[in-house]
Amino acid sequence: MRTIKYSHYHGEGLTLACELEYSPAEAETEITPAYPAQAILISAKAGGVDVSPLLSDYIVAMIEEGAVWSQS
Repeated sequence: MRTIKYSHYHGEGLTLACELEYSPAEAETEITPAYPAQAILISAKAGGVDVSPLLSDYIVAMIEEGAVWSQS
């Protein structure tokens, strides 16, 4: 797992500077199933202030999905 930075553009000129824990995808082997890439939000800052506790689950999911796609 590693830490990545991702900018999430959230309409009306608001950009969140996000930091996430990222785990790349792992291929299937004979003894383990395939594991998809995953990102977990650590912080989302607007104007230097962490607003992640105020974000809805939907917005957090959008940020995490966008971060995963940005790594591929």
